[in-house]
Amino acid sequence: MDQDKKVIQELQQLNQKVSHLEDLLTQQQNKKEKAGPFRIFLDAAGSLLFGLVVVGPVIVIVVGALMVAASWLGMEFF
Repeated sequence: MDQDKKVIQELQQLNQKVSHLEDLLTQQQNKKEKAGPFRIFLDAAGSLLFGLVVVGPVIVIVVGALMVAASWLGMEFF
C-alpha cells in the first residue's frame, strides 16, 4: 500500500511536469505563428547585417584570392 501511494504521487508529479512542458510548447508555437511586422523587420535587418558583416568580406577575400592566382597564371579578367 505504501509503495502504491508513492508510485501514484510520482505519477502525479510526472503528469504535472508533462503538462507544464506541453504548455511551454504551445506558447512557443504561438509565438512562431504570430510573426508581426516588427518581428519580420527585425529578422530582415539581422539577415542584412549578417550579409554585410560576414558574407560580404568572405566573398571579397575569395574573389581577390582568385584574381591573384589568375594573375600568377597570366590570365586577364578585365
